[in-house]
Amino acid sequence: MDMLLALVPSILWGSYSLVILKLGGNTGQQTLGVTLGALIFALITFPFTPHNYTLVNVLVSFISGCVWSLGCLYQMKAFKKVGVSRTIPITTGMQLIGTSVLGVIFFKEWGSKSALLVGTLALLLLIIGITFTSYSENISEHGNLRSGVIIILISSVAIIANVMLIKFFSISSFDAVLPQSVGMVVGALAITYQQPKLVSAKTLQLTLPGILWALGNLIMLYSNNNFGVVIGFPLSQLGLVISTIGGIFLLKESKTPKEKKAVLIGLLFVFAGVICIGISKAL
Repeated sequence: MDMLLALVPSILWGSYSLVILKLGGNTGQQTLGVTLGALIFALITFPFTPHNYTLVNVLVSFISGCVWSLGCLYQMKAFKKVGVSRTIPITTGMQLIGTSVLGVIFFKEWGSKSALLVGTLALLLLIIGITFTSYSENISEHGNLRSGVIIILISSVAIIANVMLIKFFSISSFDAVLPQSVGMVVGALAITYQQPKLVSAKTLQLTLPGILWALGNLIMLYSNNNFGVVIGFPLSQLGLVISTIGGIFLLKESKTPKEKKAVLIGLLFVFAGVICIGISKAL
């Protein structure tokens, strides 16, 4: 039962991007809808989750939420630019590389030789995976793909900054949830207020993927205590498999047979990197 519970976040996070694309809307509606969904869920679960607020952890969590909303907006732009099946493996790889490197620099992670060796292998696997995933057979699309990768990079940097802010100030994930969700909505409003039809039925519909994302996050927080990082971390990242394959076969994203093979090969490398990151955290 615990193993099944640990798989739920991956299923929810893997479905998250697919639901967003199925519901449609512009990037402003998607960003605001997702952040509102996360806030609604945080408010509903607030009485049932542990929290111990201080001025510092509230302010830092709020700021991290504002930063996350920027990452969310650019992720929505990337979905439209290059599709879910390319965006998810690339952004997952970039985020893991960024958080791992910063973890080594600022938090002295991978302190042992074996952890450093496995961690370095993980980074190599992730880089190879990103390279395969971003392959395009059509030369005329290379410019479009390059701009898409830049958009994904901006999104990844913002999401990495969000994670590192919480880690740098040693804030409990439960303490961060509500003020971070408020920051997400405030940030989303600040960067999308000029977009058309922002307050609409479509935005309300798009709260659903935000709730899915937040529910997955909460379940992960509770299930983390039941598994070591070697098992728990890869399980939490299985959603990238669902998103990538779903983008190709459910959303019917346009790809040549060779591009499909490249994306799936890249996905295997990225997930192998995920497993190595999980192992390195335990060494």
